[in-house]
Amino acid sequence: MNPLLLVARPRSLFTIAALNPRLAMGGGVVLASGIVSLALDVVANALRSGGGAGMVAALVLPALFLAYWALQAWVIDVGAALLAVRGRLRPFMAASGWAFPPWVAYAVLAVFEALAVRYTGGPESGIASALAWLTLPILAWFITLTVFAVQAVYQVPALNAFALALLPIAFVSAALLIVGVVLGALHGAGTF
Repeated sequence: MNPLLLVARPRSLFTIAALNPRLAMGGGVVLASGIVSLALDVVANALRSGGGAGMVAALVLPALFLAYWALQAWVIDVGAALLAVRGRLRPFMAASGWAFPPWVAYAVLAVFEALAVRYTGGPESGIASALAWLTLPILAWFITLTVFAVQAVYQVPALNAFALALLPIAFVSAALLIVGVVLGALHGAGTF
């Protein structure tokens, strides 16, 4: 499969991936995106003098990418049951792996932002701030590619595909909120 289709004709890429689902290919794209992002985040961390916490965050990226990829596929497939099109987990995983390369662009921006912070006067510099804002279109592109993957695999209208694409983000946000509330309650009770 030609990865340039991701930029030139992303809908075609997802249609091809859905018609000929190769789970190893989808997983390989996710893993490769995670590894390249790891390398770029290590560079950004070094430029920022981020220390150990930044290094640990960078080192877990491939595992986080793979975990989110699996969780995303499962949540979307379960959500698709509401539209009576559930049971396409493997084709969706094969296709949705191609939505992860934009995170490499996110990591590239992190390197440029670290350079800007280091050489143009800190995080409040206009260049660093502008680069930080450029991460929003990357997030939007990731969601758009996920919508294309949902449409290609589940054959649902765009609005339904958009709702399904947002389900994993809502799921992760809800889980983090619950963990935060529980930890806050435990801390408030003096447990730790």
